[in-house]
Amino acid sequence: MKTYNWRPFLERWSADWLDSPDARGRGDVDETVLRDRWLGFPAAGEDRITELEARLGVTLPPTYRSFLATTDGWRPAGTAVSRVGAAEGVHWYGDPDGLQAVDEGALDETASEEEVLRAGMWGRALRLTAAPDTVEVLLDPGDPDANGEWAAYLHRGGAGGERPERHGSFMDLMQALFREFHRAHGDDPGFVNETTRELDADVEEARLACLDGADIDGALELLIEADECGRPRAHWLRVQMEAMLSGGGRGGGDRGGSRGSWGSEYGDGRMDDPLYARELVPLAALEHLWAGHEEAEFLRSPDGRAHDGDDRKQAPALLREIGERTFRYEAPGPFGDAVASAREQARWGDTDGAWRTLAAAVADWEPYGAEHVAPVGLLADPLLGPVITPERGRFLLETPRADGRSAADDGGGGANVPRARLDGLGWLAEDTRPPVPDAYRFVLVHDVSPQELADRIGQGPLLAPCDESEAGQALRIGSCGFWGTHPEKWSFAFESGRIGTDPPSEAVSRGTKSVTVWCERGGRSAAHPGTFHFSYAEDGERVYGFTVRDGETEQWGVILDVLDPGHLFPDAGPDWDEDSYDDEDVHDEEDADAGPGSNGDSDSGASDGSWALDPDDEYESLDAISEVFGVSLPRFALRQGRLHAVAPA
Repeated sequence: MKTYNWRPFLERWSADWLDSPDARGRGDVDETVLRDRWLGFPAAGEDRITELEARLGVTLPPTYRSFLATTDGWRPAGTAVSRVGAAEGVHWYGDPDGLQAVDEGALDETASEEEVLRAGMWGRALRLTAAPDTVEVLLDPGDPDANGEWAAYLHRGGAGGERPERHGSFMDLMQALFREFHRAHGDDPGFVNETTRELDADVEEARLACLDGADIDGALELLIEADECGRPRAHWLRVQMEAMLSGGGRGGGDRGGSRGSWGSEYGDGRMDDPLYARELVPLAALEHLWAGHEEAEFLRSPDGRAHDGDDRKQAPALLREIGERTFRYEAPGPFGDAVASAREQARWGDTDGAWRTLAAAVADWEPYGAEHVAPVGLLADPLLGPVITPERGRFLLETPRADGRSAADDGGGGANVPRARLDGLGWLAEDTRPPVPDAYRFVLVHDVSPQELADRIGQGPLLAPCDESEAGQALRIGSCGFWGTHPEKWSFAFESGRIGTDPPSEAVSRGTKSVTVWCERGGRSAAHPGTFHFSYAEDGERVYGFTVRDGETEQWGVILDVLDPGHLFPDAGPDWDEDSYDDEDVHDEEDADAGPGSNGDSDSGASDGSWALDPDDEYESLDAISEVFGVSLPRFALRQGRLHAVAPA
């Protein structure tokens, strides 16, 4: 609804206001307004505009100048702004409340250009409201764009009010006020006019386009415009689309879309409405917890009415499920079956397989009603939410659905999802971006299930699915993919960071075989020298392996040539003696964080760091282990997903 011609826009605003419940029956409406259906005034004329520019000593920006050429001011029209823009009432603002000094004093080196401009705006702004008011309209000549437009501000509430609301031009500000006027009447069934009819038609067009997977961005633009004008159906359709485009892993879409605020207003529905209870409320609960709000706030609807009865019991129970990561998203029909299968895949680390399962089934997804356009509750599932990246959320929206067609009918759905190559192990050496820890340990056990592996190495039941930061000292459990030509099943237990405990022992290999790797990159402190430990075991006994530590090597058993530490770590020397390492040389963690060290001798002191692994040697060693044993650790699941975990015994 971008407008470059003032007259039609202002005539539309006049007609909508005069037909609104606020205007009907009022006795204080000027007779000329009723007769002409026009909230404006006669045009200012070129002479009057030129006189104003001479008085102010500036050339007015184009959209405000053309506004005066259309009407010399604008009456109150359903917003909190009084008469605005009349030439006689325009003056330099003068910063009467001293806000420039306050805002400029709050700036620091991280301040954005927009923040700097806004802070300096107060002393140079032009005021377009006739007299001081609770809401004022200001133009900033110090913030022009390429077309000569000045930034325009709505300043609400005087010195103690909100931060001023910036718009790119006077026209943009007036259009925002028009949307504000419509938004104030959005829930009023008697508020019907040409604008509301057009917007409601846009909402339906956007809904159908979304279900058809067509022009998702265009559909979202229509919904945003209608939502900002307060059309009742637009908000939750918009929320569903924006949620899918943002993805389910926290921080990931900033992740590719505008997350906005899913849950700050999750509606006033009832928990017996499946769209509300199974889709919107879980999404709201997820954001509620991310924001750190209290449970009482979650229970209250936007209209101030608290949930009661069974709803008051169900809503906090659902919030706890989200917080404890025990929530299970469910859906009807074939897509619901796919969700259950995908969860089993994701919970043991096969996130790529989980994604393909969901993508293949989304064409058969069934909505709960006409206001449902996407399976957004999926994003709140602790196992499947992280699988839906912003790119994958877009894929789901762009797949035609809710029309009874299956993915196989038109080659859509999962058929278009490329099968990802398995990750191997080498990615652990490549993944050095902060805040990824510079130490990790894992054990791989052949031909046992993840549950059995957890029983072998842990104490107590499996913990709720957790990500890397939530795991703490727990070992995350999952299944390995097949690597190369090895059609064998392996399970893994993985931990990252310096936990301070030994990795699971060779005892986990009883009745089968296992591979254990322990890596600390070193180079920061003598307390944590570079270490790479590899051990292969069978039936509870270690068979062969090696440890490279602080530049020296120990090995045992008959090692395959491809795993010979002399080839993999050419800079390390032989005959490492465990007894030669003096525990008294271990320094505090503050020394460990003093900065990167060198690859020099280990006895150079903590201040000089310690021997560090060569990243290429680390990569080659991990890659060789992958090839020999046919094992792969799932990168996405370990770095972005959630996995079950077990506390080590």
